[in-house]
Amino acid sequence: MVLLAVVFVAAGLGVAGAGLYASRSQRATHAQAALSALDNAPRPDAGLAYRFLEPLGEAGARVVSRLSPAKRLELTRHRIVLAGKESSLTLEQMLTYKAGAALAGIVFGLFIHPHQLPGILFGVVLGVLASFVPDVWLDGRAKDRQNQIARSLPDALDLLAITVEAGLGLEQAMTMVTERLEGPLGEELTRMLREIDLGVNRRTALEFLRNRTDVRELSAFIVALLQAEELGMAVGEVLRVQAAQVRMVRRQHAREQAAKTPVKILFPVIFTIFPAMFVVTIGPGAIRIAQTILHMGGS
Repeated sequence: MVLLAVVFVAAGLGVAGAGLYASRSQRATHAQAALSALDNAPRPDAGLAYRFLEPLGEAGARVVSRLSPAKRLELTRHRIVLAGKESSLTLEQMLTYKAGAALAGIVFGLFIHPHQLPGILFGVVLGVLASFVPDVWLDGRAKDRQNQIARSLPDALDLLAITVEAGLGLEQAMTMVTERLEGPLGEELTRMLREIDLGVNRRTALEFLRNRTDVRELSAFIVALLQAEELGMAVGEVLRVQAAQVRMVRRQHAREQAAKTPVKILFPVIFTIFPAMFVVTIGPGAIRIAQTILHMGGS
């Protein structure tokens, strides 16, 4: 029990330190301009909590970073970009969250299974599983964002085709479309236009856009657009063809999902409705048989 108490306190402090470190780092990222104006002003003492717990969060992030392969870290960084969180979530913060989740899992495992060796093993296993929770959350956000981009792309391509055929250049047409386009696709197109304004050539900016989104339909559009520019083809016609192809792909995907629906429904039906029907139909007869057997045994 003493070992359990020590581990519980240490892990709790580690989780608190991880949270404080991540929270403080995120606030510093958003408020950097405001803090720079206060550099010369006297600041109050950060207090014992920050001075003691923040290093624990940093240590947890360093441990996770050293234990993770370089490819795994690069994949996590790419997922942050795909989720659109690169301005509010750094790799260090993500590693801190993973360390905090692992410590929370260990504490929970030791709490529900307080025996020494089995409890430690169960806590370690639960901590390893809990460390993947931030990854699952990040993957979910990335997939949701990619789906939003794919859904918005056909209408955006139609608008681009109309404005280009009206006589505007591609960049001017994109500027008009982004003013009317909401969601992740509008944000990514706006960022691409800003990169072009800063001196990045269009081809490189489009490649950056493709790498940041990793959406199959958008990647196909970018490749077709670059090929059209190289071959001197009409951009408006390419945009209309790409919009039609994207809609066709979306319809095929919807049909595939609809075809999988009966299989997905089968398991809930088997494990929920069938047992209830079995109880309703067989239950009364089973009760009567049991009563008859008991009556015969009593007589």
